[in-house]
Amino acid sequence: MSERDHRFHQFAMAVAKAMFADRLHVLRLTEVVRHAIRPNEDGIMVIPPEMDEELKKQAFDFVLTMMPEEFHVEVLSHRAQWLTVQ
Repeated sequence: MSERDHRFHQFAMAVAKAMFADRLHVLRLTEVVRHAIRPNEDGIMVIPPEMDEELKKQAFDFVLTMMPEEFHVEVLSHRAQWLTVQ
């Protein structure tokens, strides 16, 4: 793999991770509004864990849909790391 190909590949993975984080953020905000979630005593709007797991799955599936198939194996290899996003 040439240096240029390697840099493009790194860029594609960075874009995929950013897409995941952005999509997850939008999904979480949507659920906060939809379920009228109010801040806890620390001022944090906490989504129930089971709902948050589903939102993470949806965000990850979105990334797989948007990325070309040749990147799917590597995106899948990053899944566990990305799912720890708070």
